[in-house]
Amino acid sequence: MHSSRPELNTSSDRNGSDSTNRHGWPDDEAGTESLQSARLGVVACILFMAGGLYWTASVGLLTLSALTAYPVMISAGILLTLMVFGATLWTPRGPQSASRMHSLSEESNGSGMNTYDSVTGLPTYRLFTSLLNQALVHAHKYGRPVAVLMIELDHFTPKTDEQAQINLNLMYRVHAARVKSALRTTDTVARIAERTFVVLLDQDQVTGPEEVLAIARKMQLTISLPVTLDGHELFLTSRIGISLSSQDTMDSDALLDVATRAVATARAEGYALYGLPGAMVSASVDATSTIAA
Repeated sequence: MHSSRPELNTSSDRNGSDSTNRHGWPDDEAGTESLQSARLGVVACILFMAGGLYWTASVGLLTLSALTAYPVMISAGILLTLMVFGATLWTPRGPQSASRMHSLSEESNGSGMNTYDSVTGLPTYRLFTSLLNQALVHAHKYGRPVAVLMIELDHFTPKTDEQAQINLNLMYRVHAARVKSALRTTDTVARIAERTFVVLLDQDQVTGPEEVLAIARKMQLTISLPVTLDGHELFLTSRIGISLSSQDTMDSDALLDVATRAVATARAEGYALYGLPGAMVSASVDATSTIAA
């Protein structure tokens, strides 16, 4: 189960177009190139003026040739400055380099945008797998299991109006906060799809499968509490798949796959929780859900 990659944005002006000038150059790069060309022209002009001064000093200021040549050399230096500046400003940028710049810009933006979910502020799949890999290394070193809980929100139903227009982003933020409230401060929760959250329990505080199951039940009960949004009372249920690592587990993807399959089984079989062997059947948050191994 993967999170959707957010659409990447490049720098835009007030009309929504890319921030480039009419020659295809980004504004900041065009300014840099223009400044460099202006410096080159000024240096050329100074060299011409210095050469003119040296020449007039050597032949004498009162000669007609010196009085004529000196202004000509200054004019030539100014003209060269304008030519270099104009050639730089009006040279169109090659499409390959422009494409490369936008690719680098998108990669830079994407690396930051994919770390945290823009709606809930929770870590995304990328950051969560990084944290999970670190936890697996720690678990392998100290011989402790890693517990992952995959939460799939289900049965999103307004109580009074089935066609109610609900602010879904606000609803997801509320339920993200509820999931966090059911966890300890050292646990990690991430949002990896629109209605899917995943939890990494702090292995240093997990005593065994029974505690994992108790945390899962607490989260499920918290999610099932009604919430009022935009004047509508909403009810959600959830399916939770549980995955517990063994001593040899070092692959985060494999551990997440187990939790994903557990959620799929819970959905297909009508269970509220699935994934822990020996879990006892108990009352659930809705009439059809049970807890199973």
